[in-house]
Amino acid sequence: MTTSSTMHRLTRSALVMAGLLLVVVGVGDVITGWAKVGQYRDLVRVTAAVERPDPAALFPTANEGQERHALAVDKLAFYQLVLTTGRTLAALGIVLMAAGALHVRIRTWRAGPGISAAGDIPSRN
Repeated sequence: MTTSSTMHRLTRSALVMAGLLLVVVGVGDVITGWAKVGQYRDLVRVTAAVERPDPAALFPTANEGQERHALAVDKLAFYQLVLTTGRTLAALGIVLMAAGALHVRIRTWRAGPGISAAGDIPSRN
């Protein structure tokens, strides 16, 4: 079996293509999450010095600094989730690609020499 026919069979495998899509999306999420986590981690550290509300107050009012800190904490948590999701998607994509490649390989072995994986009898020229 030639390399081009192997590549053709791999690109026609739904598992391989779905895995490739998940890897690409996952890597994009990891890159975005990694950059933003660093950015918002710094922002949380900078805004942490803001005065905390009085715990004895029944209805404490938040000032602008406290709201900025709370927003930074929430965004940090969101981008940590994006990062984790990206890693999970990339790992799942790699597993799907491996399963698809294994499936193509097994079909090729079962087909035997001289018969294509689709089960066609080769034409004689």
